[in-house]
Amino acid sequence: MTQRVPIRQLQQHASELIDRVAAGERVEITRNGRLIAVLAPPDPEQRVMEDLVRTGSVDPDNARDSRGLADWEPQPARGERRTARRLSDVLLELREEEDR
Repeated sequence: MTQRVPIRQLQQHASELIDRVAAGERVEITRNGRLIAVLAPPDPEQRVMEDLVRTGSVDPDNARDSRGLADWEPQPARGERRTARRLSDVLLELREEEDR
């Protein structure tokens, strides 16, 4: 659901509107009746990446620099050597193995 609110309402009820966005709603902000901004929840890929960073599976620097989950590089387990393989490369290899 999308709600359209004037900027004055955003200023007076920012916390309530942010809670609605966190619950999945979009909020369009207007000034003098013209759309000037949109508040929207992060897309599912961003949420997954945040969860991976929070659990330590992805380095925060890699998450910021990546173009998405296809560029994700898992963190090596303690004592393991880091590999330079991307998730997309691993998936391609697995698919090739299935085709054999």
